[in-house]
Amino acid sequence: MIYSALIGLGFDLCAIVICIIIMCNYYSVKRKHTRTEMLFQTFMWSSLFAAVMGVLSLVFNQFYPEETPLWLRYMARMLMVISVHGVGIVFMIYAVAESYENRNLPKSVFWLSIILIVADAISIAIYGCTYVMDIQLSAATYPAIINVMFVCHYFALTATAVYMLINRRFLRVRKQVNILFFIVFNLVATIVQFYTSIQISDFAFAVSVMLIYATLRRPEDELEPVTGAFNGKALKDFLAIQLHSGRSVELFVCEIKNMPVINSVLGHVGGEAVLKELAERLSKITGKVNYLYCIDGSKFAVLFNDADEYKHFKGGYIKAIGKKFFVSGTIVPVDMFACLIRFPEVGGKISDVDSIMKYYRDNSAGGGIIEASKEAVMSIERSEKVGYAVQKALENNGFEVYYQPIYEIKTRKFSGCEALVRLNDPELGFISPNEFIPLAEKDGTIVDIGRQVVSSVCRFIGEDKPQRYGVRYIDINLSIIQCLHPDIIEELRNILGEYGVPVGMITFEITETASSKEYKRLHSNLEALHASGYKLSLDDFGTGFSSMEFLINFPFDVVKLDKSLVTAYMDEPKYETILQHYMPMLHGLGVKIVAEGVETMEMVRTLDKLGCDYLQGYYFSRPVSRGDYLEFIRVKNA
Repeated sequence: MIYSALIGLGFDLCAIVICIIIMCNYYSVKRKHTRTEMLFQTFMWSSLFAAVMGVLSLVFNQFYPEETPLWLRYMARMLMVISVHGVGIVFMIYAVAESYENRNLPKSVFWLSIILIVADAISIAIYGCTYVMDIQLSAATYPAIINVMFVCHYFALTATAVYMLINRRFLRVRKQVNILFFIVFNLVATIVQFYTSIQISDFAFAVSVMLIYATLRRPEDELEPVTGAFNGKALKDFLAIQLHSGRSVELFVCEIKNMPVINSVLGHVGGEAVLKELAERLSKITGKVNYLYCIDGSKFAVLFNDADEYKHFKGGYIKAIGKKFFVSGTIVPVDMFACLIRFPEVGGKISDVDSIMKYYRDNSAGGGIIEASKEAVMSIERSEKVGYAVQKALENNGFEVYYQPIYEIKTRKFSGCEALVRLNDPELGFISPNEFIPLAEKDGTIVDIGRQVVSSVCRFIGEDKPQRYGVRYIDINLSIIQCLHPDIIEELRNILGEYGVPVGMITFEITETASSKEYKRLHSNLEALHASGYKLSLDDFGTGFSSMEFLINFPFDVVKLDKSLVTAYMDEPKYETILQHYMPMLHGLGVKIVAEGVETMEMVRTLDKLGCDYLQGYYFSRPVSRGDYLEFIRVKNA
């Protein structure tokens, strides 16, 4: 008996040492007060308490029964029994919380815990009243009620396994292994204790704590190494908990906009110094209640539970970033951008943060702290839906090409047209090109859209042969992204060759604002296009300040007067002088002139007198489908 007690004492002492080492490491690193963290701490402390009471019970009842007062022996024994069986229930709640991650726990867990606690409490009370211990010896009579406690303990372990199986698709393998280890190790400990009278359940608890700490509760998983703040994963988990609990929170996010420049000038060491300095300043004003998060390298976030916390922080933040930043004695200019996002009023999920920040970076002048609005989120959601519609259209050839006739004044015929891409999504309905083309230019899909448009136009020319009705050319809008594509000449040659379309049938329209980027490559590609036989048209002429420079330096054959310039000429007499000087000058450069936005007969007569070569607008026709355009020119050019 003493031999078994000595072995059990050794296991309990090892359990105490393991728990203390883990707790010292655990509390040496800052952590969030999340649900799983609090439950893990409870599991850790209850395991330590069970091991301590196991040692005291063995010492008082096995080694020094005669020297220890009966009441103390009795109390140690009772506390040991309570703690051992209580750990099982605590672990069940903790394991279920891990299984459900950031989701709300099912009500069944609450009621099951209550039932087990009540059953344990009643059985322990009866056990305490009927437990008989000899005053002089360590012999004791164990009442049958003790079996109820064992049943409750192992029912809790069984319930843990059931919840884990239900949620196994949400659990990482490490979590499943740790939960199963605890269950199996406890069953083994019971069997060992039953056959050898050696109690190792406390040791099983301690080893489980150690494994969970080493694999699931690792602090490095939630800390950003440079600043020491919590990382984006920690923010995501904590915000998800707050949102699932139905709480309203305010998330403040600030970002160093010129971080790439700082890294480029000072190197990564200097950049990290700036980040550390900013993190220290922000940490001083976040207080003990709130946490500082460092996400995406140069972005910091603080989560607030109410408006008062944020107001207190806001004043400190403005002062903190107002101070100069120094690196190695040199002043570093730091350009900050900050935004406040209210959950769930404005944002609904953590992924909204990046999209909201990007939206305001792209659509605001900056300065101060911007408070995100629901309209911004709606705009972002709309952009995401439009982007998805573009992807679907590309995959399913969902883009349509409409044609707007162009009237030639000299011949009084419709000698050309402009090909205009249209998108009609089954869910969103008609989507304006002014909406989806800028998005396509940002994500690069404009190249694929342009390729489909060119193919569609060439198919139209090759199959329907509109030239038999007097059509000599078709304008196709060319995006800046397409203009800069290195293989544009080869791609166009392949598409036109497939449908047997002569190069002279295609005129590419380029917006004048497009030529402000990558001037040299753009000039080279357009020269190559023109040399290959394609005609080039400068679109939206008159909306910028460098139109003449582009006309002189780029090989344009046609100039399209922007609709706003034409409309202004009809409404404002001062524009008459401007256009009267434009016309001979443009003709002197050897280009043809197309006036867009023609809507009345009066405009037709006026633009004819001014010397325009071509007219385009609703007065003649709106953009129409392929079949309607063929019928239009067949009738009009007859």
